[in-house]
Amino acid sequence: MVGVVGRDAEKVEAFASEFSIPFFGTQLNEVAKDAEATAAIICTPNGVHYENVMEASRLGLHCLCEKPLHISTEKQQEMIASCKEHGVKLAVSYMRRFASHLQFIKDIIDSGKLGRITVVDLSLKYFRPKEYYHDSWHGTKELDGGGSFIQQGSHIIDLALWFCGGYKDVIDSKMFQVYHEIKTEDHGYAIVQYQNGAIGMIQASTACAGLKKEWIEIISGTNGTILANYSGILAFDVPGIDLPVFAENESLNESLFEKLATDFVQAIEEDHLPFIDGDSARTTTELINAIYLKAGEPIKTFY
Repeated sequence: MVGVVGRDAEKVEAFASEFSIPFFGTQLNEVAKDAEATAAIICTPNGVHYENVMEASRLGLHCLCEKPLHISTEKQQEMIASCKEHGVKLAVSYMRRFASHLQFIKDIIDSGKLGRITVVDLSLKYFRPKEYYHDSWHGTKELDGGGSFIQQGSHIIDLALWFCGGYKDVIDSKMFQVYHEIKTEDHGYAIVQYQNGAIGMIQASTACAGLKKEWIEIISGTNGTILANYSGILAFDVPGIDLPVFAENESLNESLFEKLATDFVQAIEEDHLPFIDGDSARTTTELINAIYLKAGEPIKTFY
């Protein structure tokens, strides 16, 4: 890490000092030039990713962008196009795909050993205190792009799309404000049909006090069932396949981010697409925006 850029000069200098980063400032072009940087890691709010990736790509910097790629489907396409035009790699931080147990599930689905996939249900129920949204970009349409679906839910929605080869249609969706005084949803439901034909319910919430629960349930109409979360496989019934033992540290965030960064560097050095490139990641925002469009404005359930 050779440089750090941010909006607040004092905070940038303090961060650079804490982690012994030699170059720092508030202007990307200046810091990148002085540091002789070759890539940029974009860690800004969702709605700012566009201007950051566009500038970095024009400077010839490869881009590793936090999830989601952007909150706008149209701007995502511009970001992808700019990186291709300027010959730089674009990777997106849906690092859950690097978890060994989730890759194992992906391999089983792709092999056909689960048979025809009929149902893929997702549930993500978290709690965020009111301070999380107070005087923050979180829960805003302009910078967050929405509420619990696009911020907390995008990782697990990305996994479902990865498993199912994308989506066909949003059959129905409803958004609610059940606890937080925000402009977007803190609780919602959607029914989605995926490209492989599976139907599934998506639940996403930041209004479930005391909960930190996420799971993805894959039910085959012919051969078996798998239930998993970010940490491991919770239930497994697939005839003829033994469930391996996965090392606990393989699903930790630190390990997944290391795999993400290693893959990004290898993609640059070996000149191939990153494991999670812009085209692969954009579908998550497309589905979430389709869910929002189908639902309309959130329904407030308290006064």
